[in-house]
Amino acid sequence: MQKRILMVVAGVLLFVAGYVIGGSRMDVAYAQAGRHAGLPKSYGHVVSAVVTPGGTSLVLEDSQGTIRFVTMTGEVEGVLERK
Repeated sequence: MQKRILMVVAGVLLFVAGYVIGGSRMDVAYAQAGRHAGLPKSYGHVVSAVVTPGGTSLVLEDSQGTIRFVTMTGEVEGVLERK
């Protein structure tokens, strides 16, 4: 019985010590603004998103039917033109 009481008291003391030490050294981490890709309006509207080995790409189609594969960073991977 004494062993069980000693274990409970030791656990409570460790919990309180951890709480006090953890609360005194609080670090605040702020998220950084990500790099926003600027896509020209002439690329058209988003039709789909596909996963490629280079990452996620957006599929955009303009009014003339040109299809562009653009990465999330704004780089054009490929262009398909309808004839």
